[in-house]
Amino acid sequence: MTDLDLFDKIKRRDRTAFDTLFRRYYTPLCRFSYAICLFKEDAEESIQDMFVHLWEKAPTIHIDTSVKAYLYTSARNYTLNAIHKQQTEQRYLSEYPEYTDDSEKNKAISDAEISQLIQEGVKTLPTKCREIFILCKQEGLTYEELSVYLNISEKTVDNQMGIALRKLREYLRPKLQKLLIIVFSHFLFWG
Repeated sequence: MTDLDLFDKIKRRDRTAFDTLFRRYYTPLCRFSYAICLFKEDAEESIQDMFVHLWEKAPTIHIDTSVKAYLYTSARNYTLNAIHKQQTEQRYLSEYPEYTDDSEKNKAISDAEISQLIQEGVKTLPTKCREIFILCKQEGLTYEELSVYLNISEKTVDNQMGIALRKLREYLRPKLQKLLIIVFSHFLFWG
């Protein structure tokens, strides 16, 4: 059976045809990928990813000439993308060494640490804003209940909450950016 016949069956979700094509090309494509990236595990991962994509997208892929040429072109692209990803990770690690896995700063941030950051931010609020924010967010009072309790209008409560939230965002923004860098570094290493 020709490669094109196999691919036509794969487009119709024939697993046996996919298995046949996979067995026919996996090893030579891994050797081809290895010649580009020089790491066996990376080459194998690139080719596996390519075949997964092929299975998932087969019904939408149109090959009129050579399945072999299509597979080798795809293998080249997947391998080059993997190399690019590794280079990006290395560049990130060199630019932000303080956030690598070896750093104490890169330990998982706990709920208690996040809560502490928020509490520190709340302490920076003007007195009235802080009081309203605490009563609303920590004690669970509604705007209506706050207006009665503090003898102010609901609009004033709304305005003070707006001020409190804006000031908290301003206070937390630099700290959260640092946290996002840490989270992003974890995503880079997960795959």
